[in-house]
Amino acid sequence: MGLGGRSDQGASSDPFASTTASSMENQPYRASEFSDLVIPGELSWDREKSMVVRTESFAGGVLHYAGRVDIASLADFFTNSMGKNGWKLAGSAKYKNILLAFVKPNKTCTIVLYEDKLLMRTLVSIYLAEDTAGINQANPFGSSR
Repeated sequence: MGLGGRSDQGASSDPFASTTASSMENQPYRASEFSDLVIPGELSWDREKSMVVRTESFAGGVLHYAGRVDIASLADFFTNSMGKNGWKLAGSAKYKNILLAFVKPNKTCTIVLYEDKLLMRTLVSIYLAEDTAGINQANPFGSSR
């Protein structure tokens, strides 16, 4: 199974390959390593450019996607779906490209959207980071007030 979700690099590694209905092809799906991240069905995961890192105290990575989707509607999709999954929009920057920054306790997610005019597609880079050091561990400095 791919780290980021669906991939154009072979149906045998595609966790969604068993879905036979063509109407399901463009349904949003969850990034497999990050259950609180929903990806539009029109985007394909780029396995070659993506990576996920997990250590004892950190989980995160960079996920890359591409598809023929309007950049403004894609920004709206991420803003809405991230909010539904408990993320808070911390900030955004919009000019030629669009940057969306989201936060949760001990987590950050930055999504950068940009257009490849030559290939007529929108590219998406998602940067995730989670501090897992304090999860399920007692506070070494005593109780907090």
